[in-house]
Amino acid sequence: MKNTLFILIFFFYLTPIFSQKIEGKITYLATSKNAIKYIKEKKTKKSAVIDIYKRAKDVEVVLKFNETISEYYTLEKIDLDNKNGYNFTHIMAGGEKKYYTYNSTLKYKNETLDCYLLGDCFLIENNLPKWNLKQDTKKIQGFLCYKAILNNPRNNKIILEAWYTPKIPYQYGVMNYYGLPGLILEINKNTFTITATKIELNPLEKIKIEEPKGFKKLSYKEFKEILKKNSPFKD
Repeated sequence: MKNTLFILIFFFYLTPIFSQKIEGKITYLATSKNAIKYIKEKKTKKSAVIDIYKRAKDVEVVLKFNETISEYYTLEKIDLDNKNGYNFTHIMAGGEKKYYTYNSTLKYKNETLDCYLLGDCFLIENNLPKWNLKQDTKKIQGFLCYKAILNNPRNNKIILEAWYTPKIPYQYGVMNYYGLPGLILEINKNTFTITATKIELNPLEKIKIEEPKGFKKLSYKEFKEILKKNSPFKD
C-alpha cells in the first residue's frame, strides 16, 4: 500500500512538469584554468604541454533546445592566422563541430556535424554514454542538480563527471554527453570544465533550430573505421 501511494504521489508531481513544453537557451563557460595545478600535481615536466594550457582561453558555448531537438555549438571561431597556436579550450569544447540531440517517442539520439576532420561534412551518430547515477547534489544557477559519472571500463576510474537537473526534463547535454534524466548543466573532465552561466527558459522569442539535412550519415563504428583508414600512423 505504501509503495502504491508513493508511486501515485510521484506521478502527481511529475505529470505537470512533463506536460509543459519547455524550450530555451543555455550559455556555458568552458575553461581549462585548473590545468596548470593539475599538471604540477601529476609532476609533469613537459614544457610544451604547460605552454598549451597557458595559452588556453575561456570559451562561451551555447545549447538551444525545444521539446524535439537541441543544438550545441561554440561561439568562438578558429583563428587560422593565430601564430600562437589554437586555443586548447576551444578544441575541448567542441571546436567548429555542432552537436544535435533528438527527442523522439522511442529514444534520444545524438549526432555530431563535423565538416573539418575528413574534408567533408558528415553527421556522425554517437553512442549513448553508460552513466552511473549518484545521490550527490548541488545548485547551478538556482537549479538543483544531481551527479552522474562515466567510468573507464578498463580500470573503473572516473573519466567524466556530469551534473544534470530534472527540472528541465530533457535528456539533452553538452557535446555528445546526453541521456540523463534531466538536462546537463555542467561537466568536469580532469582539467576541463563546462558549466552553465545563464539559463533562459521559454523566452519571448521562440527557439528556432534548423535540423541538419543533406549530409552523409555515419554510425560511430563507420566513423572510427574511416579515421583508421586515413590515419597517417597506419601500417
